[in-house]
Amino acid sequence: MKFDDVMQMVGNTPHVLVRSPEAEPANIYVKLEGYNPTGSIKDRACLYMIRGKIKEGTLQRGMTLLDASSGNMACSIAFFGKLLGYSTLVVANSKLTADKRKFIEYYGAELQVIGDFTIDGNRYCQERVQREEPGRFCFLDQLHNWANPQAHYETTGPEILTDSPDVAMVVGSLGSGGAMAGTARFLKEKRPATKVVAVQSASGTKLPGTGSFDDGDYITPFIQQSMDNHLFDHIIKISEPDAVRRTIQLKEQGIFCGLQTGGVLHAALTAIEQFSVKGDVVILSGDTGWKNMDRLLCL
Repeated sequence: MKFDDVMQMVGNTPHVLVRSPEAEPANIYVKLEGYNPTGSIKDRACLYMIRGKIKEGTLQRGMTLLDASSGNMACSIAFFGKLLGYSTLVVANSKLTADKRKFIEYYGAELQVIGDFTIDGNRYCQERVQREEPGRFCFLDQLHNWANPQAHYETTGPEILTDSPDVAMVVGSLGSGGAMAGTARFLKEKRPATKVVAVQSASGTKLPGTGSFDDGDYITPFIQQSMDNHLFDHIIKISEPDAVRRTIQLKEQGIFCGLQTGGVLHAALTAIEQFSVKGDVVILSGDTGWKNMDRLLCL
């Protein structure tokens, strides 16, 4: 397959079968979003948000891209900002890993670390835009920008149905909620029989890319709207030991991913047993393993 530029490589990620006797008679396929250019599902929303800002005229030459992130979106903004010719300022929180920091710095973005949660950085960005001169920053605002879930409504959902036309269930974690909100909306419109399972961290558990909403993590408008519209059939809460055990199971099959994906796999297996699911089950793997080496090396 040939591409004219790297941006055409966003999306169309592969689905790989996960071998697990516990899944029978379902077949679990992991959708490897780590195959996106920066190794993360965030590339989809990042491009949609940037292109949307360009189209509406709020992003112009000479402006600086600005947003808050726990790490993956920051990597995407640094990367695509460089490719598209924009300077970037990314505001990360204390959970930023060393490898993500190096990636961000390699692509020339300015980096600030503020607070322990993405919403802390998001508020800082809002305040920064208000006090700076007009036209300096273009705030992408991944936590409230509806281009975030729209990216998945137009790409991730259709890709799943293309590869698994009779998909029985889709499982993914909630961070900002953009991926699951957009994917769920598409699936419920096109194939209402498909179950959608949203994954969050259990109370007292901190997993990358997986909100712990019982402990006060910020619920974005995408998540709230999806819940209000009953787009998620089930919500499963995952503990760290279960995520670790499943991440090791994936490692043994050559699937290089972080604890987020391990948690999603455990949720899928739980839902398959609980609801007697048969047929194809697709789980979303949010990023590749190198984004998570600080945790993986401790397993």
